[in-house]
Amino acid sequence: MPNIPAETRDASGPVWDMSQERAFMENLLVQRFNFFLVFFGFVLNGSINAKTQTYLTAILVIGSVVCRLLALTLRRAQQKLDLILQDLYTDDTHPVTIINEKCNKTGSRGKRKIIGFWIPPICCFVLTAGAVLACFGWLAVPK
Repeated sequence: MPNIPAETRDASGPVWDMSQERAFMENLLVQRFNFFLVFFGFVLNGSINAKTQTYLTAILVIGSVVCRLLALTLRRAQQKLDLILQDLYTDDTHPVTIINEKCNKTGSRGKRKIIGFWIPPICCFVLTAGAVLACFGWLAVPK
């Protein structure tokens, strides 16, 4: 590495390119998804262990609302990642484009949208349905 004077080195900022942005967004999406699953699991566990009908309903309603909010952040991160990848796919020499083309030739299509667009709404639907059923007494705490 060449010896660069401090005033020159400090004057120029670090280079942030789309590859680094892709890595950042993928990591952010996976971290948010993991947190979403942990929270969803806590809500399910709390509803299973609820002692009264009021607690069951409260847990499911609050859990449903929070999960919906978390799902919105997942969707946004997924949209950003899709746009970044769409931009990177225009460069035929970029490694992500090369690997994507190899995967497409083998018939393996991308599954990343499952994390951002499919699983969160299904989990939110389960909690919302449970909350509605608990509100009307159709999902009851065993006595």
